[in-house]
Amino acid sequence: MFQNHVSLFDMSQEMNDEGKLVSMMMEANPYVRYAAICDPNGVILWNSYRNNSNNVLSLEETKASLKRAISTWKQRDELSAKIGKGKFAIVGYEKIKRITVPLKNNHMLFLSVEGDKPEYIKDVLNIVKWVEEHPSQT
Repeated sequence: MFQNHVSLFDMSQEMNDEGKLVSMMMEANPYVRYAAICDPNGVILWNSYRNNSNNVLSLEETKASLKRAISTWKQRDELSAKIGKGKFAIVGYEKIKRITVPLKNNHMLFLSVEGDKPEYIKDVLNIVKWVEEHPSQT
């Protein structure tokens, strides 16, 4: 389907907006190593990884990381009445950056980005705008 990344979902299933969002991220930014959307329980609904990148974490470690990110977003939401709803979070590590974007349907976009290229911030902000404007993400 896309030449530079592999999407891990049932190809017979019609791709919904979340599947399109994952594919858009992989196509838009060559520094994105992995993109996923998960539900509030951390179940991966859509994901894709870059063909030429090695997995830094195992699948189990990735799932655990998703669950921690979901928990952290729940804690952030407790303050939203005072500071506003969170739009995205970036956690920087020496080897990768982890970006999370809460979606309106209580799902979460999770990205693993390689390197220290600041260009990915623009892509994340474009995604946040898309999520806010897209009517099916309610």
